[in-house]
Amino acid sequence: MMRSICAVILLVMALATQVSAETKALQARGDEPIRIKSDELFTDNSRKVATFSGNVVARQGDVTIYTDKLVVSYSPESGAVSTAEVFGNVKIVQGNRRAQSDHGIYDAKLAKITLDGNPKVFQGSDVVSGKQIIYYLDEERSEVSSGPGERVDAVIHPRGKGSDGRPAQP
Repeated sequence: MMRSICAVILLVMALATQVSAETKALQARGDEPIRIKSDELFTDNSRKVATFSGNVVARQGDVTIYTDKLVVSYSPESGAVSTAEVFGNVKIVQGNRRAQSDHGIYDAKLAKITLDGNPKVFQGSDVVSGKQIIYYLDEERSEVSSGPGERVDAVIHPRGKGSDGRPAQP
């Protein structure tokens, strides 16, 4: 029992160190340009909306988003992005972390990303899934919720071990 408690404490400490490094990377990424490629782009300046469709790939720093459709809404006052919504075959990749879902929305004012439509988040061989996954960027926390008759599902492997419980191969 005491061994399990020590293992959990070490895991939390390791994650806290990793989160601090990721926060610095996030701040640096915000200064980098966003590059979006797609088959089509439709803009509506009066509504402050840009819609990218067909094989959309959006990159900023070390984060890449793949989706069928990306709708970006801009603030009429500042011209800054207020929301970005993705539809269909959503994949978000950052290093060894990856998320996938059918739909997602980024709310800049609340600094949160909400994924729904069979969302799953992967880090290495670890997987978390539920009905909805919310990640709060400024608070470095997330929530995974389930729906009626469903449960959140998490598969977490001990550090340094593969999905079969054996030491990971380099």
